Order: sequence, then C-alpha cells, then structure tokens
Amino acid sequence: MELQNNQLRFPALERGQGETVLLLHGFPDCYQNWEPVADLLAEAGYHAVAPALRGYATECLPPDGDYSLAAAVEDVFAWVEQLDGPVHLVGHDWGAVVAQLAAARNPGPFTSLTSLAIPPLKRLAPALVRVPEQFVLSSYMQFFQLPRVPEWWCARNDFAGIEFLWRRWSPDWDPEPWLANAKLTLNQPGVLSAALGWYRHMTRIWTPAGRRALTWLRRDIEVPTLIMMGRKDGCMSERLLGHTLVDTDFPAGMNMELVAGAGHFLQLERPERVTDLILEHLRTAGE
Repeated sequence: MELQNNQLRFPALERGQGETVLLLHGFPDCYQNWEPVADLLAEAGYHAVAPALRGYATECLPPDGDYSLAAAVEDVFAWVEQLDGPVHLVGHDWGAVVAQLAAARNPGPFTSLTSLAIPPLKRLAPALVRVPEQFVLSSYMQFFQLPRVPEWWCARNDFAGIEFLWRRWSPDWDPEPWLANAKLTLNQPGVLSAALGWYRHMTRIWTPAGRRALTWLRRDIEVPTLIMMGRKDGCMSERLLGHTLVDTDFPAGMNMELVAGAGHFLQLERPERVTDLILEHLRTAGE
C-alpha cells in the first residue's frame, strides 16, 4: 500500500479489514516493524495501516528538507483523507508525538488516540525540571544537533550507534530481527540524515512551522486517549507520568498503562500485551 501527500509517496504496511488503525513509527525504527501488532489487529477485525514517516523512505524525502512536526502532522491529515476516516491513531516515539499533536490540532478525524513510550506533551517541558534524569536520558537529542558527526556515529560499524540506542532503550531484550529492519531502512540513500533531521527541526520553534506545533501542543486532547509506557524504558523516565498526566487535559477521557517486562520498544517486546491494551481502548472508545 502507498499513501500520499502532494508529491511525497509513503510506502505502508497494510493488514486486515474493518475500522482503520493508523500506526505511526518512531526513531530509530521503520514502518515494517509494526507487523506483529498489525497482524494481531487484523485478526481482531481491524484494518491496520502503518506508513513510513516523512524521510523514512526514498519516495518520501521532501525536496525542501522539511522535517518539522507541523509537516508531519499535515501528512497524517492527508493520509486520513485517503483512508476515508475516521481512524484510530496509534503512535510510538516520534510517531506518538505526531499523533498527539494531530489529535490536539483537530480531533474530528480520530476515534481514539494511543501514545506509546511518550507521556502527554502539554506539560512535558515543566515536568523535565522535576525529573532531572530525563536530561541525561535525552542527551542524544543535543548530540544530534551537530552537523555530520551524528551521521557518522550512527552508521559506523554497521550502524553500531543505532544498535547502542536500541539496546540502551530496551535492556534485557534481543532486538533482532527488528533492529535489522531498522538498519536496512536507515541505510537507504538520504534516510539517516532525514531521520536526524526530525531532531534538528525540533529546536526551530521561531519558525512558522514551529509556532504552529507549539500552538497545538498547548491544547487539550479531545479524543479518548491511552498513554502506554514500558517499565524498563531507557529513553523516557516513567516518573514523567506523575507530572504530565492531568485528567482535565483530556476531556474525552484518558487511561494510562505501564507494561511490565518491556522497555522503549514495548510494541515489539510484548506485542500481545500491547495489542490487547490497544484493542480494549479501541472498543471502549467506539462505545
């Protein structure tokens, strides 16, 4: 399957029939790695669609190099139109950031929202002051602002830097073959720099795109929401949840689940448990 936004074409994994569940991947990952969850959703009677995010395939490398969150949100709305929404929106890592912003911008096309490995964004900035270890866990983001060096560090020795992040973020777990899929994706011409471009754009809050994303971030999310994190997440501290989960920010309802025995890549580490939680949320949201 292929989705589009103007001239950009986004290859996508597709499984099943029924209500559409749009699955958005993160970094350093790829759309193909939604397969375990997509297969389980299809078995449960849903239509699962997992597209590449912008820049994660040669067909969707934007000529203008725009990897802003605003542009990624626009991609989602273009996809929803093609999928003849409404859709259930599920995101992991960067995909969860995009999903939260899309639902905040306009809840209309979304029946539900599930955010994996990312706490609510609205109160995340002030929460960082109260959870100082997150600055250490997120130090890679500052490193990624450098020119060229991050590309070298990530790709050297068969993407040893990418493997380091996977194993640090999800300890006590063998990431193969999912890590191999991510390496193949990032090894495509231009894709690694595109993936890092997401981090380099996140600091450009003075631009029109940056200001739009900040506007959406400050809004309530008026879609039934599930926040899910792994208890062993080496990328995002679960202590952030204590400072970011505020019921009034989610007028349509919000639930939170901590998944035991899983780290940052919880949907791959415990796909059955994560999918069961997603399915329960989808059914409840549809009532």
